[in-house]
Order: sequence, then C-alpha cells, then structure tokens
Amino acid sequence: MLRDVDKVHFDIETLNLERKVVLPSIKDLSSVKVVNIYENFRQILPNVNFSKIETRVSENLEDILNNFEVLFLDAFGVINLGNELVPGIKKTIEIARDRGIILIILTNGATFNSSKKINQFFELGLEFSFDEIISSRDVAERFLNLNNPQGSLGLLGDQDDFKIPNLLSVQLEENLDKFDEVNSFLFLGTSKWDSMVQEILQDTLLRKPRPIFVANPDLVAPHVSKFSIEPGFYTFHLINNGVNLPIWFGKPFPLIFQMALDKVKSITGKNINLSKIGMVGDTLHTDILGANCFGIKSILMTNHGLLKNNKISTLIKKTGIIPDFIVQNP
Repeated sequence: MLRDVDKVHFDIETLNLERKVVLPSIKDLSSVKVVNIYENFRQILPNVNFSKIETRVSENLEDILNNFEVLFLDAFGVINLGNELVPGIKKTIEIARDRGIILIILTNGATFNSSKKINQFFELGLEFSFDEIISSRDVAERFLNLNNPQGSLGLLGDQDDFKIPNLLSVQLEENLDKFDEVNSFLFLGTSKWDSMVQEILQDTLLRKPRPIFVANPDLVAPHVSKFSIEPGFYTFHLINNGVNLPIWFGKPFPLIFQMALDKVKSITGKNINLSKIGMVGDTLHTDILGANCFGIKSILMTNHGLLKNNKISTLIKKTGIIPDFIVQNP
C-alpha cells in the first residue's frame, strides 16, 4: 500500500541520449511507429526477465476465464474503441461475473474522474461501480495527497474537479503566463493541447527544471478508425529535447497495479495468488510489460486495439515483451 513511508524526494534527472530520436509526426503515426517510439525510450520503462514465459494462445478471452479469480481490464482497445464497445466484450464480462471473477477496469485515461468514466461506460451499456474502476488519475491524486509537493501545481489537461487538499492548483492552459511561476506540473490529458502549449512547457522546463508528473504514459488511444494522441506522446518529445524525466502514473508503472491489488484485497478480505490475476490489454509496452513486471499474468488481445492488423509474433520478437496469453477477441 501507499503509506507515509512512501513519501519521496522529487529528483530532477534527464535522459542521456547519444543523439535525438527521430519522432514521427502525428499525421504519420501507425501502430508500428508507436511501438518504435516506446522501444527508443525503453530504458525509462520498467524492466523484467521474460525468458521463462511460455505463451498460450486462444481465440477468445472467454476460453481462458477459468484460469483467473481476478481480471484487470484495459479500457481502450479491450472494452471500447472510442464511443463503441468492442464486439463481444459485454457478453464476456457477464460470463466472468457469473463465475464470480472480480473485474476491475485499469485505465491510463486521466482526463476525467471515475464518476464521469462510470457514466460513460453506462451509456455504452456496461455497469461498473466505483470499486471496479481505477484510473491513472486516481493514482496521481493518491500519490500527490501522500507526498505533498511544495508550492503550486500546474495542471495540464481538463481539471474536472481535480483537487489536492492543501495544494494550490493552477489550470495552465487558461493561464499561459503562469508556467514560470508554478513549482511542479501534472499532465492529465490532451483535450486542450496544441503546439503553443507544448512549446511553452518545454521552454519553461529547460530554463527552470521542476518536477513533472504524467498521469497517462500512453502514446495513443485506439478508436474505430483513428488514434487519439495521449500525454505520453508529447512527454517523449519533451524528454527527447532535454526536459527532465517525469514521474509517471499508470501502466506499465507499478503504482496503479498496487492500487488495484489493494482494492482486490479490500473487496475479498484476502490475498489472491498473483498467478490468478490477469491483466487484459492491447498494448505490449503498457499493459503487458506492466503486468509481467508486477508479477501477474498478462493477456494480449490482438483484434481490436493498437496492434490490430499487425503480425503479433514479429512485434513480440522485436520488443522481447512476451505475454502469458494471447487472445484475439473477448
């Protein structure tokens, strides 16, 4: 659990790159290029030995449910594609509930609070409670409550009632003259992002390095026929240009998995064997890498999310990130 002993000193570090990475433009992004970006910055992601993993392949997630007592479900690419449900996911969720499997959505989406996310899923025909959803935004709130960074916190992205007791928050996209004044930054979402905000943030951090917290490590989120650009994409650009490394929340980093495990224990009143907990995701560098590093089982769904229409075996070989299970559909 995150307790007072987990309070940290916010070190300012930069990534020593021999030369800048050539990053694709937003208009030129593809799933393979997203994988390449993660690989170029692999040294700042968690590391784990994959040599002992033997992947099991099944057509559907439903076929492997009996292996698990708990499932963590990614949102985009597993449950929904933008405003549409992934075909078959509702039925599989119902089967899992009937079998007594605990379900928790584990999402890197940090723009909205949990109440709004629950309403969004309800509009898609899915009912989840507050106990069944954890976002990287929730992790950020918990972490900042415990660690209380000094001074004011500049918010980037939709504030949406984001409040930390005893911490002054400033919505920077509405106060462009305040970037130099705040003591730290929290990057929540990209709904109001543009090149001007990116340039201002980069310039202020190069002149005066300060802690930057990033609540969504995703580069993109898959929709039916496009990708939305997420905070990780812009953050890697900052790192590439010499800005100090952020403190990340969300998959593949461990705090979100620990928060989910704490939630499972509070629901069940017991410790569940990690081999009975599965993380279902569509992304090798967030869902699968994070699950394997944390010690739970990783399940890659291939037909609907980031890696759709790609040769999965080639990408696994290229990255060395090996899932415990591969399924095509829910």
